[in-house]
Amino acid sequence: MIRKILSALCVTAMALAAVSCGAAPSESASDTTSGSTVTEAATTTEAATPTEVTSEATSEATKPDAKSDTLVVVFSCTGTTKSVADKIVSITGADLYEIEAKEPYTDADRDWTDKNSRCTKEQNDKSARPEISSSKITLDGYKTIFIGYPIWFGQEPRIMDTFVESYDFGTAAVIPFCTSGSSGIGSSGKDLAKNAGSGSWLEGKRFGSSVTEDELKSWIGSLGLQKGESTMVLKISGTEVPVIWEDNASVKELQKLAASGLKISMSKYGGFEQVGPIGQKITRSDNQTTTAPGDIVLYSGDQMVIFYGSNSWSYTRLGKIDLPEDKIKELLSNGDVTVTLEIK
Repeated sequence: MIRKILSALCVTAMALAAVSCGAAPSESASDTTSGSTVTEAATTTEAATPTEVTSEATSEATKPDAKSDTLVVVFSCTGTTKSVADKIVSITGADLYEIEAKEPYTDADRDWTDKNSRCTKEQNDKSARPEISSSKITLDGYKTIFIGYPIWFGQEPRIMDTFVESYDFGTAAVIPFCTSGSSGIGSSGKDLAKNAGSGSWLEGKRFGSSVTEDELKSWIGSLGLQKGESTMVLKISGTEVPVIWEDNASVKELQKLAASGLKISMSKYGGFEQVGPIGQKITRSDNQTTTAPGDIVLYSGDQMVIFYGSNSWSYTRLGKIDLPEDKIKELLSNGDVTVTLEIK
């Protein structure tokens, strides 16, 4: 009997010792315990909540909520360009979008003294287009877009070419800015504008790492950016006329052409219209139409027609001149005219 009691006591003591030894590492290695807890929680159903929150946070960081009509786009490896971008955001109240490389750039990648480094190879290959890992965004609603980047080998990083070629900047004012130790902005802004093929690009500027908010405010003020909604302005032989534009795909494409200034040589035809080529085909959605003086239409996808009389044909409506009929006839019926379109 005594042996049985002693034996039971020994088993109990061994069990208590085992529990005590297992608890000791958790208390003495709080970081490990914390990491273990997160890993274990991820395997449970309850872990779905923090995982979804993280996903949404990432989405918000890479997809601005369009709180502003101004956007700052930035690519920065060392934080220097990002610092300038943050100051521009603070000044303008802009939304921020960060370009992140699918394959992050290391210090070795950016070693300009190494002829075999990744950046050396990319910058020497104008067709290189590094992939972007940031979620895609929409540029709809942005009227002003600042685009920031470091200068690599006297040029914009090739990943910036990837970005501008991936988006339609519409009629937005696009302002490039860059950072570098000594190099200027060079032709990088013009190269980006050429690769983008859309947007109204302004001359950019290079900044050092020590640039202040006051200096940036002065620069932004000098850009002459207009507040409020940009609009397409039509002039007939130098006279600006009020136009009520249609809200359709044809007008949106026409605005893109007008962003760089569009001049159309018009000729009188039929005693009721002026017609001229816009230089390229744009989207058309023709309907049988009976026009009235002041109507502006698209004919055959590449001809603009402005009426000072009436005609019935299949056209795509673009807009209407908001003037009395006699004034419209005075502007259009006395010979050929030149029409210019621009964005203000």
